Amino acid sequence: MVADKDKEVIASHDIREGKTIESTEPDHEVLHRVHNMWTASAYQVLMMASWTCNIVMYGTVFDLGGPMMLIYSTIIVCIGQCLLMSSLAEMCAVWPYSGGQQAFTKYLAPVRVRRFLSYLVGWLVLFGDLASSASCAMNNAQTIGAIIQLIHPEFQLTRWSTWLLYIANILLSVVFTFSQKHLPWISAIGGGITLVGGIAWAASFLALSPKQSASFAFTRFLNNSGYTSSGWVGIMSFYSPLYALYGTDGILHIAEEMKDAHRTAPKAMILSMVLSSITSIASAIIIGFCCGNWEDYMTTDIPYISWFVDTLDSIAGGIAFLTIIIVLLNFLIVVGVNTAVSRLAWGMARDNALPFSRIFVKINPTVQTPLNAIFLAVFIEMALGLIAFGSDYAFEAIISFGQVALQIGFLIPVLMFENL
Repeated sequence: MVADKDKEVIASHDIREGKTIESTEPDHEVLHRVHNMWTASAYQVLMMASWTCNIVMYGTVFDLGGPMMLIYSTIIVCIGQCLLMSSLAEMCAVWPYSGGQQAFTKYLAPVRVRRFLSYLVGWLVLFGDLASSASCAMNNAQTIGAIIQLIHPEFQLTRWSTWLLYIANILLSVVFTFSQKHLPWISAIGGGITLVGGIAWAASFLALSPKQSASFAFTRFLNNSGYTSSGWVGIMSFYSPLYALYGTDGILHIAEEMKDAHRTAPKAMILSMVLSSITSIASAIIIGFCCGNWEDYMTTDIPYISWFVDTLDSIAGGIAFLTIIIVLLNFLIVVGVNTAVSRLAWGMARDNALPFSRIFVKINPTVQTPLNAIFLAVFIEMALGLIAFGSDYAFEAIISFGQVALQIGFLIPVLMFENL
């Protein structure tokens, strides 16, 4: 039995025919449609960059369950994320709007709570995406600092210098988000580097790294976390694969910039999710077999850097690999996430879901991007960086909550859609 509010939804949006209304507000400014299915797929593959995230989480992996738990938790998370992406893709086929989950909730929620729930979902997703961008920028700052230390051992990496590197990453990303017409090229290059870099990393480490046994990779449970409960450690081990597939919603927020969005956006979402799941599972298995002398690496500040240098048997080779794979991709991810955040903020501003919405709803006519929304994202990320300047634990807690917020932001519209 379809409720009255559901009849209203179906009357406005013919799900079976794939028809959608043109906008939530007839008079709002529009973005040019510059993306096709392939550039959008590349954008989404870059946003998740699942195999690089598994590398970055090397230290966490060996604290929480070891490669065994990474492999099995990654398989479970990939299945769940593919199912989630299928539901989101179905909704995007009907409502391909920059608000993404916020827009879905607005159309699916009961009238009496529609405004509240759509605003709640919008803010949860906005916070989750901001946390994702801040996390990548901070990881880049720490990696660059560690690379400098490898070249100049006398250099002391302080909180202050890390914060400056973090701010540099955030501010430089703005330059690449200014012009809308260049974003498809950035997405294509980033997606290509993600896939080609993954193959190069896999081939190099499979050829050069000393191998662990299959029993170590698939059956040995490690607990170096300090927690006594193996069950709790097993649950916490899901943090790594969830982090690796953090950017699931990115493509939703550029849907209004895609040609024939109600058809191409869902296809790109499914294609990119399948590719990212394959690379995530493959990288988890490779880490299990090629992790090297992990006990020694775990005594260093950033274990995966020691792993790279030791496996390649060259400081220069390790630095080159880290610069191309980790630093460059992390930076491009910050560019992509800030693009998504600005589009989400712009979409929320159309519904007056932000303070000073009249400011953030504007599109700059010269560069055809919501510049005010971009500056908002950068300002918040800089503020998050100040928290890390004071306490690493507080910053990490915010990043972890961002994951939870993002998953709740996914869950609410999915549950409503499944009950339609």
